[in-house]
Order: sequence, then C-alpha cells, then structure tokens
Amino acid sequence: MKHFYLSLLLLGSVLFTAQGASDKYRLTITDDPATTMTVGWNQISGHSVALFYSTIDHGTDYQSYENFQLPDRTVAYKGMNNYFVRLKGLLPNTAYYFVIVDSEGVSERYWFETLPDDPNAPLSIVAGGDSRRSGDETTPHEPRIQSNQVVKALRPHFVAFGGDYTDANTAGQWQSWFDDWQHTIGDDGRMTPIYNTRGNHEHSNEDITALFDVTYNDVYYAINFGGSLIRFYTLNSMNSVAGDQTNWLAQDLEENKSATAWKMAQYHYTIAPHTASKPYRFAQYNLWAPLFHQYGLQLVIECDTHVARNSWPVRPSDEPGSDGGFIRDDETGTVYAGEGSWGLIRNANVSYNWTREAGSFTQVKWIHANLDSLVVYTIKSATSNPVAAVEDDERFVMPEGMDIWVTENGNRVVIDRPNPDYELTTSSSAPVSPQAGVFVRRIFPNPSNSILNIELLEAAPHEYQIFDVKGRVVAQGNTRDANHVLDITAYADGLYYLKIWKRGAKQLQVKKFIKD
Repeated sequence: MKHFYLSLLLLGSVLFTAQGASDKYRLTITDDPATTMTVGWNQISGHSVALFYSTIDHGTDYQSYENFQLPDRTVAYKGMNNYFVRLKGLLPNTAYYFVIVDSEGVSERYWFETLPDDPNAPLSIVAGGDSRRSGDETTPHEPRIQSNQVVKALRPHFVAFGGDYTDANTAGQWQSWFDDWQHTIGDDGRMTPIYNTRGNHEHSNEDITALFDVTYNDVYYAINFGGSLIRFYTLNSMNSVAGDQTNWLAQDLEENKSATAWKMAQYHYTIAPHTASKPYRFAQYNLWAPLFHQYGLQLVIECDTHVARNSWPVRPSDEPGSDGGFIRDDETGTVYAGEGSWGLIRNANVSYNWTREAGSFTQVKWIHANLDSLVVYTIKSATSNPVAAVEDDERFVMPEGMDIWVTENGNRVVIDRPNPDYELTTSSSAPVSPQAGVFVRRIFPNPSNSILNIELLEAAPHEYQIFDVKGRVVAQGNTRDANHVLDITAYADGLYYLKIWKRGAKQLQVKKFIKD
C-alpha cells in the first residue's frame, strides 16, 4: 500500500524539495492518550495527502518513515480545509515523528509523545481558557501568544483548554487563532495536544467537532489520563445542564468512583464568578457541584470571567459560615481554579470567604499530578520570559524566567490525596454503566410540599436513593410497581435528586425535584 501510494506521487512529478501545502497544525485528545492521537491541519492546496510517521526521526525524508495513513476525515470549515488523521494502536509514553506529504511537497517534521499509561508516572498539565480578545483579532494577538509561549516552554503532556478561543467566531479569527497556536510548538518541532472544551463564544458544538475532530457531538465526555491516575471530565456549559448531560455525569461518576486516584473536571462558565459583570450559574451549582462533592472531585477548572482565582477546598452548603453557596471543607472539599484570562482580562472585584486568592492578569494554570498530590501553579503570561524550554526529563522543573503568582498563601496550591478510608455517600450496591438509563416516565407534582409520584416506564424491581444538595442520602428504598408514591412532607424545603436503577441492570437515572 505504501509503495503504491509513493508510485502515484512520483507519477505526478512531485518536487519533494518543495514545502508542502499545509499549515495550522494541531493535535487533539479524544480517546486514550497513551495509545491514540488525532493530528489535524489546514490543507491549503494539492492532492494525494498522507501523514507519514514513525518512532524514529527521519526528518523530512518521508520515504524512510515506517508508517503512513490517509486522512480519516476532511471538513471545510471556517475558511480552512481541515484534515484529520486519527492514529491508533500507538505505544504509550513514546515519541512519534511525522511529516505531511501532498502533491506539492513535504511539511516540516513535527513530533509528539503519547502519554504514559502508568499511574506512577507524573503528568504535567497546562489548563486555562479565554484566549480571545475584544474586537478585531484577524492579526496576531500578543496576550494569547504570550500564553502560548508559556506552553512552549513548559512542554506539558497536554493542554486542557476551557473554551472561548475567539471573539466573534469568524473564519478570519479562527485562522488567526491557529496561526497563534503554532507558538506552542517547540523549536525541535514538539507539539502539545489539546483536550477541548466549548465556550460561549463558540456559537455551536460544530466549532469544536469540525475544527478539532472531537468525536463527541455534544462535547461532553471523560477520558482517563495516565492509566488510573486521573479521570478528567469535560463538561459543556453551553448545552442544557439538566437532563442527558447530568444523567451521564452522574452515571459515569458512579461507574468510575474508585477507578482512578484523581477526578478532575473542566467547563467554561464559572459557577460563582469573581467579577461583578458575570452572573452566578445556578443550574451548574444545583446539578454539578453536589455531584462533584458526592464523588470526591479534587480539582475543577472554570473559565469565562477572565480573572485569576483559586479557591480553598469547598463543598456546596447553605449552613452558617457558608458564602455564595459554598463552605470551606479542607477534608472533603473541591478546589475550584480559574477563571480563564488566557488572552483577555477583567477586574477581579468579587470575593467570597472561601476565596484563596483572586487577581487580574493573563495567566495559565500549570498542574503537576502524581499519586500523592496535585500541585497547581498560576503563571502570569504577560510578565513571563522563559529563557529556555524545560528538558523532557526535567519537565517538572520551573523554567528560568517564569513569573509565578505569589500571594500571602504562597506560590502554589497543593491538594493531597484524601484519606483512602473516606467513604462516599453512595450505595455500594448501585450498578454501573458507561451510559445512563431511562426508567422514569415522570415525577409529579414538581415542586411538591407533601407527596411525590414516581411514574416508571414499567412495573419491575427498582431501587432508588434521594440526595440533598450537600450529597447526603436522605432516603432510599425499592419498588416493584410502575407507580410509586413518596412522602416528602418531612423533607426540608429545597432541591433534591432522585437516583433510580432497575435491579440487576447496569444503568441508572438521575432526576431532580423541589420540596416547597
């Protein structure tokens, strides 16, 4: 097959001393990053396009590469011909070198490394979002480039990007964004993959699926990094928070509650913004925050508000001492970090009693993850001037010239793994599955002050639990009838979650109701 393809190129009298007709290169993580990688680019012109790759560096001598693959997908979008090759069956923790060949020549040689699949191997992660700027941005955007250059210097295993890539979502702005993204590529051609999130300035999910080949059309999904080191959730705050997305989240958290050392999440809208110009996100607070606490998520990355902020560990609460719906809980709380400002800043003029620090500057988060701890640094992009990139075997050494945010609480956030004997408030008998089930036809009346009717799709043995917004089990039981009546007279007023599953099945469903 390879020789046949090469013969076609030679018959076309290709001048392979010429530069190939491609640009705007990108890598995307949509599956196990230890064994897969998606390579994307813009194909300017030409034909007979293929990606040649190997674990041995052959420079631009494409004929010496052991493997080649034709594009798996092409999509014309935002004024670019987006080509994607989905590489599979790769070796973990291995460098892969590649060139893109077309009828007009050969690209420069680039390379990436697959992630380790060993949880004992620490990971370096850069996280953040909001690389857009107000107004025209069809020219290079210096604040965004400065953050991209921090990525280049840190050479992380991947970038968790939290959305709002451009301002007006135009073709010209996206092309400028990808041109600026090339500043993340190392001088030796090393590329860093992106783990993508959708923001509100992406006008549709297609902006993510078409430009990054994210294979989840609703752009919410979860992937394990480092084998069983991290389960990392990407949520879509532009989609409906209620319904399918939260049902899936609850189900996946239940299935994977003991599968990894760490659980993390990223999404765009910040629940409790630290700037007055942004609203509080009640739907996310009511539906996601209790699940984060219930299932022990240790770190959540939020964006959208264009400020720098870290929280103390917190959990949802309205008890005395709480503020803005949360209360500090150093034992079981979640650290919320954010809030964007990869390339655009606002004034950090809101604070809560659980706010660890907040400020206004362009920044990215640099996360060191190992079995014992998560360490989060905030790097000020505009005032960082790294002398050189880190060496790959010294990836966790701070490069000279980085401006690290230092406050009265220190220069980093350290999250220690929780006590392994800490028991979550979930049923150990609850079945698990990668997909949410549908068992409930409706619950009514909702809101209710006394009786809640649960109408099931069929009469069969079902089990259920009721959780309050703090993640506490307030009731549990079972039923064999298609119609079940639940007395909630003694419940305190507020929001509750019904988790229900069919006995013996590997699925569950989550519904919410209000006692008033």
